[in-house]
Amino acid sequence: MTVNRDSFCMLGTQSFHYGRYMIDHLCSGFCLKLYLMVCLGMLLQSCATYGSHATTMRDGMLTGHPEISLAIAEEQDKDEGDVVSSLDKGMLRRINGNYTGSNQIFEVAKQEIEKLYGFSITENLGSVTINDTVRGYEGDRYEQLLLHAYMAMNYIQLGQPDGARVEMLQANVKMMEWGDEPEEDAFLRYLEGIIYESLGEYDSALISYRKAYTVYKEKGGAQYPVTPERIKKDLLKMLAWQGLWSEYKSYKKEFNMPDYKPAKTSKDFGELVVILNNGLAPIRNEKALYIFSPEVQQNLRVAFPAYDQPKEQLYLSRVSVDHDQYPMETVEDVDALARYSLEQDMPAIMARATARAVVKYNSQKTASDNSSIAGLLLTVTNLVTERADTRSWTTLPQEIQLQRILLPVGEHNVQIQLLNRAGQIADIIDETVVIKPEKLSFVIKHWNTPVPKSKNKTKSSGEPDIPNPGLQASVAQLAIDQAGFRGIGK
Repeated sequence: MTVNRDSFCMLGTQSFHYGRYMIDHLCSGFCLKLYLMVCLGMLLQSCATYGSHATTMRDGMLTGHPEISLAIAEEQDKDEGDVVSSLDKGMLRRINGNYTGSNQIFEVAKQEIEKLYGFSITENLGSVTINDTVRGYEGDRYEQLLLHAYMAMNYIQLGQPDGARVEMLQANVKMMEWGDEPEEDAFLRYLEGIIYESLGEYDSALISYRKAYTVYKEKGGAQYPVTPERIKKDLLKMLAWQGLWSEYKSYKKEFNMPDYKPAKTSKDFGELVVILNNGLAPIRNEKALYIFSPEVQQNLRVAFPAYDQPKEQLYLSRVSVDHDQYPMETVEDVDALARYSLEQDMPAIMARATARAVVKYNSQKTASDNSSIAGLLLTVTNLVTERADTRSWTTLPQEIQLQRILLPVGEHNVQIQLLNRAGQIADIIDETVVIKPEKLSFVIKHWNTPVPKSKNKTKSSGEPDIPNPGLQASVAQLAIDQAGFRGIGK
């Protein structure tokens, strides 16, 4: 038998008046009455899991008003000691164009995660006797790596590529700490390569592109998207730039790209890198079921997190530049990573939940044998405290998409076009980009829903850039010197 959150909350509501009746008739002491009233109140209040809070917080984003979502997030955790709250604040600040403030709170999250690496006997004991929410939330591994990725993107948008490089180095150290076979993230390695390439560090860029391709190749279709064509081209380009022709030919054959030739570049060209954060990550909800415990020969209720909604179908996206169109490619499937991560954690989650249910059952039975009042107290307490841990970084996008385009030097009108299922343009993100000789220019956006544009609205050239709520603008163009843009001789 499965019990979902809404039916459980309804059960708590219907039981409230019955609970008051039981209190009045079973409890003679005022303190005992007060205790039970508080517990029943907590039962109703506890129905608001983190998942339901995240749904409310994201309403602003889904209606084209990320500033409302940010205001809700900023009201949480004023002491800045909660990792997931800091992650949400950081993402919403960058969506609203505050890249400095975003990195400030991201740094707080990073430091809190480091503190949680230590083994906490108290927290682990609490997870077995109370619930998993008493455990400090350090984020899943993919979330920890994406924290570095978004801090790097903030630095790019602030014009501080060296800061982005530092984030990639820190992420690399973190992956190495996770064991002999580190948990690689394909997009992070790809972004790392782009950052190194933009700084002229071609040896490091090549290593990163190799690693990114390897992850896509080995894990594509499950945790990660199938290998994007773009990473293949960037790997071939970097091998050619480095003159590693044997490896170049080997990969070219493996990719089945016999006609591909890395574009010859000159001071007449620069490159545009477009990154789109499309959609929103899934939200964990609380589920419950009854499992039979051989230890106590009883069916026991356990609560656990679940992604009970199917993956959303995203709008297709493409880049249009000077009447030429380029499809965006998915380079990170956050939805798949979230579901995969929870699936891997479920055996441990269920083991703790089962152990917790046995402990609670034994405590209730012992208390009931001694006193019916004590048994009632523990029954209510255990019902109140049996909650699933639904925390996750819910302001992440569903997917991260990317495209790179070689363009002539000068000003270009760039559009990111979002297409509905019928193939019609549902929304357009406009940007004017100035391509400079031998440099990279970045356009980075967040989008999740089409919002009608205001009519007859113009902006003078001197007017400050204000984020467009409908587009959830996290927009920047940054030209980074790419010292070694070179022609390919072979």
